[in-house]
This record gives sequence, C-alpha cells and structure tokens, in this order.
Amino acid sequence: EPLIATEAIERRVAELAGAINVRYVDGVSIVAVMTGAIPFVADLMRRLTIPVTVSVVAARSYVGTAQRAGDLRMLLPVSAEQVAGQDVLVIDDILDSGQTLGVLFEDIRAMTPASLAGCVLLRKERPDIPSRIEMDYVGFDIPDAFVVGYGLDYDGLGRNLPAIYAMPAEPG
Repeated sequence: EPLIATEAIERRVAELAGAINVRYVDGVSIVAVMTGAIPFVADLMRRLTIPVTVSVVAARSYVGTAQRAGDLRMLLPVSAEQVAGQDVLVIDDILDSGQTLGVLFEDIRAMTPASLAGCVLLRKERPDIPSRIEMDYVGFDIPDAFVVGYGLDYDGLGRNLPAIYAMPAEPG
C-alpha cells in the first residue's frame, strides 16, 4: 500500500503549480536537483503557465543502499549565468537533513539572484534537526521513513513507481 497514492501526488502537484503561477507571473528560473526530482519537475512544469527556464544540478548524499544522508558531493553545480539577477525556484524531491539544499542555496545566493525560493515534493519530519532550511512550497510532510517511488530510489531502483512507498526500516 502506498504512503502517497498517484492521485494524491497529481492533485498536490497541480496545487503547487497554481501557487507558483500566481507568485511568478513574469516567469521563473527553475533549478532542478537531479536525479530524484525528474518526475516531479516534469509534472510541475507541464502545469506552469508562466515563462520558465530550467537548469539542472546534481548532488549526491545517499550512496548505495544507505537510508541516511552522508557526505554531500556536488556532481553538476549551478552556474552564475543560470541564476544571476533571476527569480530562482530550486526544486527537489525531498527535504531530509537539509544538507543538499542548504549548500545549494548558499551557492545560489552568492550568485545574486533577484529572489530565491525552494520547492520540495516531500519534507521528512526531522525534529532532530531544528535549524533545517525552510521551503516555500512543500507537497507533503511525511514521517522519518526511507521512501521510494516517483523519482526516489533505493540503490538506483524504484524511481519509476508512480506512487510513493515507505521502505522497511534497516535491521538492527
């Protein structure tokens, strides 16, 4: 049984797109965090009626079968030409520890965007990290569980599932 069904995802993506359309009537520069955000970004963009430019960044903090974020590596950084002077909306699949988005926001702020906001499909409940970065748009708040589906993976698998599922906890 899914944690979040396909239909619920579709409804929430439409609601998020509506809010983004209202805020950025003159357009927005999207910075999509790969690879997990691909389905979310694609579905969201199809619902946007405003001018949009898109660039991608790649970061990795989960390695192999890890269910907790480790050291962050920026594999494909954002460039100043993509964000300087622009209204920028960073879109990611999930806010967990906030490490990836925190570093990315610092990098983008240094490139002087006109504005900077964040959007995630999922935000994990993490009371152990009280100073975690805040997001302007959140699809769903979820328990602190490892999830797969709709772009999220476990060791490279499960990204193609249309709903979101909680994985069993690691033993021990």
